[in-house]
Amino acid sequence: MTIANEHAQWSASATERNWNCPGALALTDGLPETTNEAADWGTCCHTLAERCLRNNVDADSYLGETLKGKKYENEVDEEMAETAQMYVDYVRKQVAAAVTARTTEAELLHIEQKFSLASLKPPFEAGGTADAVIYFPAEQVLEVIDLKGGRGVVVEATGNKQLRTYALGAMLANPHYEVDEVKVTIVQPRAGHKDGRIRSETFHVADLIDWTAELVQAMRRAEEAASAKANVELGLVSQALWSTKHLTAGDHCKFCKAAGFCPALEQKALDAVGVWFDDLDQPRISNTPDTMDVVKLSQTLDMLGMIEDWANAVRAHAHRQAELGVDIPDYQLVDKIGRRKWCVSDEQVKAALEAEGVDPFEYKLSSPAQAEKKLKKKKGVIEDFTETPITGTNLVRVDKTTRPAVQASVNRHFDVLD
Repeated sequence: MTIANEHAQWSASATERNWNCPGALALTDGLPETTNEAADWGTCCHTLAERCLRNNVDADSYLGETLKGKKYENEVDEEMAETAQMYVDYVRKQVAAAVTARTTEAELLHIEQKFSLASLKPPFEAGGTADAVIYFPAEQVLEVIDLKGGRGVVVEATGNKQLRTYALGAMLANPHYEVDEVKVTIVQPRAGHKDGRIRSETFHVADLIDWTAELVQAMRRAEEAASAKANVELGLVSQALWSTKHLTAGDHCKFCKAAGFCPALEQKALDAVGVWFDDLDQPRISNTPDTMDVVKLSQTLDMLGMIEDWANAVRAHAHRQAELGVDIPDYQLVDKIGRRKWCVSDEQVKAALEAEGVDPFEYKLSSPAQAEKKLKKKKGVIEDFTETPITGTNLVRVDKTTRPAVQASVNRHFDVLD
């Protein structure tokens, strides 16, 4: 079987986007891989979890070790260790439940299993890597487990196209298993959800086969968009016409490499905030928040995340262009100034300060997190010494939180008049 490389054109993680926006693959073709600090934190957390499973150790044994992502390094701290450990504990529990008298863990558990969708004869190289795959021989169930390290975007398990792509890949990578049902599970320790931080969906293999036919159709739509994009480059079709037909903006745009210059996303964002351009080609906003009724306010709040993501993507794209030497009118690159730091040895600083009668060392009480890191498994010692204060309120969607609603401040501090 041909194994897909790390950067397959149609990766499992991009299935949702490519499915909903057929032109996304053509628009991002050839663009370099990008990352950020949050993404690399997740990469390091995955590395930590993989090491724990392969070496049969717990995550806290790596505390203080530095792991490298694609660009940024991260030290394994308490938060990363706890995130990885929840996933590791779940995988171990499931493996223990899967093992029978006639099987071993090695036969049933696959860690970071690569897969290819080449047997479907897709128009693009398609595949990916599943975090963990477990086979339950007694039940004839194949489970795919995906660790999500993010806290900002809560990922649903039900109907998740990325997970279904993993499920399909796991079936193709393990043809020797007799499977009746497939279970896909998300472990997202840093994001609360009404179904829990570990949530699953189970479906019959026949349902996965039906879904696979839809996946192939989505791939064909992307192939058609790519062919049409070639005609744009030849001048046979206008860019505007191609964009209108093949690009669709939505929640799936969040991690798209073309988000910073996608015309469909730009138009959707400008429409959402009611932006128009006057006779002098200056942007204007047609409405302000204080003119909205509560229904319009709710609808606008739903769109803010998309608008903010688009704005950040545009800034990042513009910065990359400037770094490549592109001259952007009215903008220039300047040095990014960091915090001051010593540029000589500690001994030199210590000697200079002490010569002036200044103590070069400042002792501060450890924070609760720092103390727990030092205490490790004895962190219960300080359990009664800490509190998590309420510092205000946040306005969040009802279906995006597990926290209970609180009273508005006006109702807490004043009597409500009938």
